[in-house]
Amino acid sequence: MQLPAVIVALALSVLLSGCAGIMKAQEQDKVEQAPPLPTLHQYMGQLAAALGEHSRPLKPGATVAVTSFYLADQLGNALASNQGSGLSTQVQESLISYVTQMGLEVVEFRLQRTLTLSDSADNLLNRDIALLRERHKFDLALTGTISESHDHYTINARLITMLDSRTASAATISVPKAVLWGDEKAQMRDGKLHRGQY
Repeated sequence: MQLPAVIVALALSVLLSGCAGIMKAQEQDKVEQAPPLPTLHQYMGQLAAALGEHSRPLKPGATVAVTSFYLADQLGNALASNQGSGLSTQVQESLISYVTQMGLEVVEFRLQRTLTLSDSADNLLNRDIALLRERHKFDLALTGTISESHDHYTINARLITMLDSRTASAATISVPKAVLWGDEKAQMRDGKLHRGQY
């Protein structure tokens, strides 16, 4: 009679330890799920807010041109490439959106003289100087640099007054490279296949 009680006790102990293991695994899953990273556009919103927060007072109606952001060690020669391809352009475009929303008057210096039409698209913006409308005057330039490290990009922005070349405001933000790569299980970066966790 004592043997069935031992078997029941043993079975109960195995069952309870199995449940505890499942509960522990579920708790671990909850802990390991990190919140999603902000988008690059959201990081640029933080950068624009920091520029606005720490700016000297600007004259009412001040106009600003937002320029490309180059690699800090290759000014005017190299934009971010490889896994950062498109980063320079997206930084510029996001900052144009944010500083406009903040109330600054952005000068669109890439505006062509005429609308260009093709079979599948139309265009008013260009970087070809011969096609641009005119020379533009602006009070401020929003420009900056990008520095790359192992796991992030540091974006340094400055708002410069054109009259005296003084910095009216400056701000820096670090953007994790994971923001640009997404959460795919496998992807190509710098010509190499990288696999995430499954």
